[in-house]
Amino acid sequence: MSLFDQFEDAAAHSNTFPGPSLSKSADQRTVPVILEQGYVSTNVQNQSLPIFSLDRVQFPFPVVNLVSLAVSSNILVIVADGRSSSAARKDGQSQRIYRIDLGKSDAIDEVEPVLRQKTDKVRRVFLDPTAKHLLISTEAGDNYYLYHKWKKPRILNKFRGVLVESVAWGKPRDVMAVPSTGVMLIGTRHGHVFEAELQPTDEFFKREERYFRQVYVVPDENLPICSIRFEEFPAVPRKYVVFLSTSNRLYQFIGDVTDVEVSGSMFTELFRAHDGHSANFQEIPGELARSELQFWSQFVQATGYPSVPKTFAWLTSAGLFCGDLTFGNQALGDSLINNAQLLPYPRPADSPAQSSPGNPYPPTEPPISVNITEFHYLLLYESSIKAVNLLTSEVDYEENIPLEFGEFVLGLFVDRIKCTYWVSTNLSLYELIITEEDRDVWRIYLDRKSYDAALSHAKNPAQKDTVITAQAEYYYSQSRYMLSATYYAQCVSLSFEEIVLKFIEKDERGALQQYLLQKLARLRSQDAMQVTLISTWLVEIFINRLNVLQDEKNDAIASLDMLEKSGDTEEALQEGRIQKRRIDEEESVAIEEFRQFLQKYKARLDLNTTSNIIASHGRTQELLYFLELMGDFERVITHWIQEKNWQKALEALARQSSMSLYYKFSPGLMEHAPFDTVNAWIRQPNLNPRNLIPALLRYENRVTDPSQRAEGQNQAIRYLTYVTRNLGNTDTAVHNYLLSLYVAQARHNNEEGLLQFLHSEEKPYYDLQYALRLCCQYGLSQASVHIYGAMNLHEQAVDLALKSHDLELAQINAEKPEEDDALRKKLWLRIARHVVEEKRDIKQALAFLSQTSDLLKIEDILPFFPDFILIDDFKEEICSALEDYNDHIEELKAEMDEATRSAESIRLDIRDLRNRYTPISVTESCHLCRLPLLTRQFYVFPCEHVFHADCLTTRIVEESIPTRAARIKDLQARIAQIVAARRAAQDDPGLGLASAMSAMRLGRNLLDQTVSHYSAVAEAKPVDKAEADALKEDLDELIATECPLCGDLMIKSVDRPFIGENEADVVRSWQI
Repeated sequence: MSLFDQFEDAAAHSNTFPGPSLSKSADQRTVPVILEQGYVSTNVQNQSLPIFSLDRVQFPFPVVNLVSLAVSSNILVIVADGRSSSAARKDGQSQRIYRIDLGKSDAIDEVEPVLRQKTDKVRRVFLDPTAKHLLISTEAGDNYYLYHKWKKPRILNKFRGVLVESVAWGKPRDVMAVPSTGVMLIGTRHGHVFEAELQPTDEFFKREERYFRQVYVVPDENLPICSIRFEEFPAVPRKYVVFLSTSNRLYQFIGDVTDVEVSGSMFTELFRAHDGHSANFQEIPGELARSELQFWSQFVQATGYPSVPKTFAWLTSAGLFCGDLTFGNQALGDSLINNAQLLPYPRPADSPAQSSPGNPYPPTEPPISVNITEFHYLLLYESSIKAVNLLTSEVDYEENIPLEFGEFVLGLFVDRIKCTYWVSTNLSLYELIITEEDRDVWRIYLDRKSYDAALSHAKNPAQKDTVITAQAEYYYSQSRYMLSATYYAQCVSLSFEEIVLKFIEKDERGALQQYLLQKLARLRSQDAMQVTLISTWLVEIFINRLNVLQDEKNDAIASLDMLEKSGDTEEALQEGRIQKRRIDEEESVAIEEFRQFLQKYKARLDLNTTSNIIASHGRTQELLYFLELMGDFERVITHWIQEKNWQKALEALARQSSMSLYYKFSPGLMEHAPFDTVNAWIRQPNLNPRNLIPALLRYENRVTDPSQRAEGQNQAIRYLTYVTRNLGNTDTAVHNYLLSLYVAQARHNNEEGLLQFLHSEEKPYYDLQYALRLCCQYGLSQASVHIYGAMNLHEQAVDLALKSHDLELAQINAEKPEEDDALRKKLWLRIARHVVEEKRDIKQALAFLSQTSDLLKIEDILPFFPDFILIDDFKEEICSALEDYNDHIEELKAEMDEATRSAESIRLDIRDLRNRYTPISVTESCHLCRLPLLTRQFYVFPCEHVFHADCLTTRIVEESIPTRAARIKDLQARIAQIVAARRAAQDDPGLGLASAMSAMRLGRNLLDQTVSHYSAVAEAKPVDKAEADALKEDLDELIATECPLCGDLMIKSVDRPFIGENEADVVRSWQI
């Protein structure tokens, strides 16, 4: 089974479908048809419609005799007689002008031409490209203008007497916001050229002719101007060319034009420039009653006008003069015609060739009319129409026109905007339908071996494959294998094996590589197996090519060495050096191509297979590149470690992102290149230092004495210090190991590094017990003292410092318990005792009194002094202490006096508060219930708002939160119980339950009355009175803290509606 043609069997057994037989032998070639993407069947032929066909037009109105016709922008204008030809010749008033919109079958406008002379008749009509302006010419020399919005044409007085034969329309322009025809050139029957511009107007006294003037006369005035056209040069503004043809001459006028608004004419100066020169023209002798000059433009511009013409065809008596038009930098007198040729008219198929030895091309009857398409010349004869191929000059189409008795052909007309073609007789109208005109153009170019042109005109994948296959076979036959490989890769009809064997047979490895690369680039993503196989094959080819270049390079080096040793000439040496340099460049290019290939197809290559292929050829550098490309850094690093190239190994390790490889290879790298390894670790902040401890241990065991390390510093300490300080690592194991490294370093040097580490740890993450045990084990007293302090064992810290005779360190640790003055005093006493007893330094002990900020007194350290010490040594300190005591006593006395005065002032304020009063009017009313205030107990606030006690209590309960309201009700109930109990104690049955209930309702008001009434009972029970007073104070604090009308309660009730839910009667009272 083929690698790519997996449907080979299905293609071999596919059915065949007969297709139409073509006239030319070249067309008998079978066209391959694409069945699926990547597979071609060559047994199916395409069936399609003919390229050219005549279709007769059915008129929806009676037509007796067609006189003239014009078509443009899908608008067809017909001049027809409504009566027989003989009657029409006598009376021209029977003519009608029909304006037909070909896009709408019912859009037909009929216009009756009202001619100035009744016997006059319309002979020709001319329609501009926009189909808005129509020029009508009559046999009597009158000319009329019909705008597309008008119903009747208007006579052009300035045109009187001019028999118009051709019109060159310009681009319309707006003059004073009114559209015009633009500048137009008119060719007449007598060889005159007029310039004019028409503008439709509705004003009665204003004419349509903006201007009308003669600008040129051909030298032979008896010859009519059959065709005329002007074009602007695309790249040069205001530079124009005018084409003008008669029956035997084709003129070209090139020059600059002027502004119409300034000079009143556009082409006058252009034609005047040719007065003193012989105009550029081509002359073909012969007499032809009717000549035509036709042009073909490639596309229609956005303005709705055709682009500049590319080709032309001129109808002459000797043949069809045709060629290309090139707009460049031509000047006055130059020609735009290029590749011109005179084609003889084709001879009818049924007429024998009457040639003679002196005249191999006997004359034939010229056509009546001619036109041009993209690939054909259309020739209209008296009873037939032919299409001649521009490329082969052969007749591709010929059809007879069915003519009735008395019917004759008028001409061939074309709509350049819509690219439609029309054949008119005096009785009928035919449309020449063109279907896929360029259908077989690709075959013609293919036969000419113009493959690019053939490919550009191929319509479907099958045709394109035929062209590409032929092109590939051609280049292969010409031994241009690299180029053929490029096109073979685009072939679909040829099998993969067939093409590969072609190149293997010729031993063209470069072409085979090119073919495989191109084929690989064209495979689909779902063809995974094919991509992998071809990619692997290409790896083998690339490696083989590199080996060949390496052998050539070695040979060149050996040859160059021999030349140098033999003392050969400088030219031979220079040639050898050039050859070696060329091989080096080829090798560099080949290596770069191979690496680019690996980069592009790495996802499709199998890692093990590809690496084995590369390794089998000994290409170490390419193997390492491929492994890195595939992300297999483990094998790359292993290779460099085996080569003991530690720097390369570290570079490879740094180019990957897997942390596991760092942990795997770091022990070996740390042993041989510790400094660079630590640098690599530092560049990877995501590493877990705990996992690197084995590598650090291996590094520590390499050299027992740190002073013998070549790098001058401990790399383990450098890395762990970096991760703890810069990266904020808090792993206890890491900090413990770093501490152990500092301890080991301090054993050989000093404790400076260890102390810096301990002081840098504001919050120690190492194990304090482990650190203390380690420092004590190796006798590191300063570090041990610091650790004791970190463990809040200040007594042990001070004792160890004093034991080490480090008085300064002891003092520092004595100040650490700042919040425990007793402990600080104890520690300082230990230091003072050590100073007095051990050092016998009384002065220094006394200095502690000022250092401790009065924490120690002279009496605290006196017990440490020897019994027989002289007082003179510390007399001043004793006097100073006594003075301090005296000052302190005086301060205490002053404070006592101040306290006495403050107490007296407070007593006076209390007495004044008891006598404070507020005047209340007898007519004052409660601000809540609006009843007289003095009828029952009330509250008065500093803001002068007054309330009944029960009204205030009710309002506060309503406005308070549930817990506060419950507290108020509870206090009321307890007060009422006390009042009821006192009344029951006096055995007053009239004030039992009623008084209790009243007290519960009235709160403090009734309580005060009850307490006043039973004062005797209250005096007899002081406990109940005290309890009642406390409850009253609590109740006052809850209900009388602030005024309910101007305090926080009023502010919090701002979102409450003015009318509550229980005030529905108030709402009803406002209803009308």
